Amino acid sequence: MNMYIGENIKRLRREKNITQEKLSEHLNISCQAISKWERGETFPDITLVIPIASYFGVSTDELLGVDHAKNEQKIREYLGEYDRLSNEGKEKEKCDLIRKAYKEFPNDFRIIDKHMAMLVYDPYIEEYNPKICAGIVAHIDELTRLCDRVLDECNIDNVRYWALSILSDIYEHQGNREKALETIERFPDGSFTKGQQYQNFYANVGPGEKYWYWLSCNTNSSIEDLIIRIKHRASNSKSPSEERIKQFKKGVDFIKLCYEDGDYGFAHYHLAELYIWIANRCVELDDYEKAAENLELGLSHAKQYDELPEITVHTSLLVQGYEFDMRKVYSGFEGNDVMRELDIIDTREFYDKVREMDWFKTVLDKYRPYAKKSKR
Repeated sequence: MNMYIGENIKRLRREKNITQEKLSEHLNISCQAISKWERGETFPDITLVIPIASYFGVSTDELLGVDHAKNEQKIREYLGEYDRLSNEGKEKEKCDLIRKAYKEFPNDFRIIDKHMAMLVYDPYIEEYNPKICAGIVAHIDELTRLCDRVLDECNIDNVRYWALSILSDIYEHQGNREKALETIERFPDGSFTKGQQYQNFYANVGPGEKYWYWLSCNTNSSIEDLIIRIKHRASNSKSPSEERIKQFKKGVDFIKLCYEDGDYGFAHYHLAELYIWIANRCVELDDYEKAAENLELGLSHAKQYDELPEITVHTSLLVQGYEFDMRKVYSGFEGNDVMRELDIIDTREFYDKVREMDWFKTVLDKYRPYAKKSKR
């Protein structure tokens, strides 16, 4: 008997709002038998296949999942192409792809997960809102419906957490802070992560190569989280420029402390931003010597980030053995990092007062040849 029949019976029963009791009465079998089918412990007798298919109004091929393998291959192709376009920063192409995939597979929660992401970060919406993604406002009804469906039917944890995150933003946007906070309470504590559980597992079975690998992964993740928090604190601070410079420098010093071998990997991206943000504040203070120095450092790290190999194996003590994979980065920008930084600098009115100064033109002209419209 086909291994997918139990899953399909469960899916069809839920789609048509039919209880196990009602189905068992129709087939004249026990409710426990149907429960075992749906758990994959046993299969229906071959003589029941046609009656079950007829009851649900589907073909026997659909009930048996004959096309499941073919569909699974197509879904994986869609998801692989989605990841590739994400890595290359091709947001509109990625959006078009997942819309097509969702029309073809509207009941696959992996596709629904990506479809919700495209609704939230809809690249066709130019509007900017610092508090909430414009896509949430534009697609609020569909997102609410999809999130409710995910929480009712989906058993993929990451998809459920994504739905909870979207719902909390929707409730906040609607002014329902109590409901937003209730939704946030449904998330697990920070210690319940896949990486932490792997680390605990391999620690219990006896620390070995896999234990040290997951310890390095989790340490790198913690470092990354703290860097982001430092950046958020400094960039959103209302403190004077001198104080914010000190905060940005804390981020730089922390990165250098953690990656003492200079094996920065993704931290090159953070260093680029931190140094450029320091340069911004120096321009604000009319300290052009320091501005030039930090702008140079920032663009240098953007260039080094762009030139990273696909895999960076870290050697620094705290993260030794952790592998940073450039192919798994979701960039959101089609060009390389030098182009991204130069585009921001070229369009910000903030720099207007220094655009004609020699030091400013010299630094930018040095790095313009490295700006590319693609990642590589």
